[in-house]
Parts: sequence; C-alpha cells; structure tokens
Amino acid sequence: MRILLTNDDGYDAPGINVLRERLLDDNHEVFMMAPATNQSGTSQSIHMGKGMKVRELDEGLWACEGSPADCVMTAIHGKVFEKPDMILSGINRGPNIGLDILYSGTCGAARQGVLMGIPSVALSVMWPGDEIVGSESENDYNAMADFAAKNLKALAKLAAVAPKGKMPQERCAFVNVNGMAQDKAYKGGRFCGVSFREYIDDKVVLKDLGGGLYERTFLGGRVHSAAREYSDYDACVEGFAAVTRVCAEPSAVPTLDGIEFKV
Repeated sequence: MRILLTNDDGYDAPGINVLRERLLDDNHEVFMMAPATNQSGTSQSIHMGKGMKVRELDEGLWACEGSPADCVMTAIHGKVFEKPDMILSGINRGPNIGLDILYSGTCGAARQGVLMGIPSVALSVMWPGDEIVGSESENDYNAMADFAAKNLKALAKLAAVAPKGKMPQERCAFVNVNGMAQDKAYKGGRFCGVSFREYIDDKVVLKDLGGGLYERTFLGGRVHSAAREYSDYDACVEGFAAVTRVCAEPSAVPTLDGIEFKV
C-alpha cells in the first residue's frame, strides 16, 4: 500500500518515526510530508497568499513550513509524491479525543485528506491522567503503530471520501484512533462516540512588554471528560484502541419550531 504520513508534532517527533519504521517493516511504500516545526493546535488552518518553504530531507521524506493540512495539500496538489492509497496522521503526542478533535492539527490533516478523496486516519496516544508521565519513550508509540499497521485496510474502509467532481453519497468522514501510550498490544479496537472535554482551569498569561505590547502564553489546564454514550475516553482507559468515525464536513443541526424571522 502507498501511504502518506504527516502529523502536527513535526517530522522529527518520535511518534511519526515509530509508525514509519513499523510500516516499512511490512514493505509498504511510505512517504512523509510533515511540519518542519511543532504545529499542535493548528486544526485545519492553511497558508494562503504567501510563500511557504518545503525542504526535501531524504528520499520520500519532506518537511513543510506550514500546518498539517498544508502538508497534505502540498504533497497531493503539489504532486510531490504519487497519489497515496491512504493518509495516516500521527502518531500524536497526547490524545485527540472529544473537543480536542476541533483544535488538533493531527485531525485537521486527516480531515483535509478525506475532503481530497483519500481515506485518512488520525492516530494519537494518551498518558494516564492526560499527562505525559516521566520521560517519553519511543516504546510508548509501539502499541498504536502496531494496531494501525495490522488494520490498515479496515481503517481505510471506515473513511468516507469525496469522489472527484461528485457529491459524496454520505458526509465525508475521517477515522480517529486513540489509545494509551504503551508498548504492549491493546485489548482490541472499540467503536465509540466522542466524549465532551472541558478544560477546567485554562491559564492564559499576558506578559506586558511595554508600549501597549503583550506576549500571550496559553498554559493549558486540568481536563474533565464526560460522555453521553460509550466514548473514546472510556475505550482508552479500559485498554482498547478507540475508533471513531468523525464527520469532516460542516453539518447543519435540525431547525427549531416556532422561530420566525422579521422582514
């Protein structure tokens, strides 16, 4: 299978390189177009109207100044590589569950991929309590890399893509997979819903630099996860790989009765 890899942690992050080596072990044709620097939290943002440097680091390995979505667009529309059979985004350092999906550059790349007609999967790992424990190890990504490698065809089938020049029969969807950061295999894969994630004590610090100029730093905060149904968070903490099909298109919610507009 011809596979395009990207992420939002950067081309030199351990997660994407553990995944790359695992796929190469299975003799897949693997290409990488990943951000030159960390692009976490960039969602599906793209550069428009200004230059963006792209560097070839080695055969089949490129770094892009832009966001993860930029990486996908550059690789495909720029015809850097032959069109892949699927796109894998990750393995991300930290979970992308619940509302994280909206902010995640990892998910943004997978969303961009299915909208361009390519089955795409976002892969992420989480640590206990949503905190990276101790010193991060490449072994933390082995279980997710192995799960992805063993289930490529199944994951590709779950994605719903936009056929070129045609209206999709169903709304485009990418596949979002999360699991605990671990070396040993997961108990299996579990289909699940999306949890609700609340960042309880978000900390935004404004440092006064003088002259009306401030430097803003976001420090994150504690996370509370809740769910209306069996969720991605539940599956992760129970030792499974959480598999969720996520709509890639904006979707209108049902209208409300009794609402009238003035003219």
